[in-house]
Amino acid sequence: MQHFIDTHIGRRLAIAELASSIGYSESYFFRTFKATFGSTPHAYVLMRRLELACELMLATDDALSDIAVRCGLADQAHFTRRFRRAFDSPPGEWRRRERLRPT
Repeated sequence: MQHFIDTHIGRRLAIAELASSIGYSESYFFRTFKATFGSTPHAYVLMRRLELACELMLATDDALSDIAVRCGLADQAHFTRRFRRAFDSPPGEWRRRERLRPT
């Protein structure tokens, strides 16, 4: 399942599609997913999108708007809202701070 999500992260992923990709009904998939991954499918996909965005922000100089779309988020504003909620920092500030951090 994680591979399917990661492979299709740049586009909308509906519960029906995720469930049918492994042959489960939507309700069974939802329950099983939550028990396995500890979060709802939506929350998990969002976190994977934000993790990919973090990788791209560190590895590239791409604009935040391009990174947002590449990660399957609607636009830069949506990306910034979700990122700030998850990491208590806007993405541009996070990028600058993390790039300065010694490795």
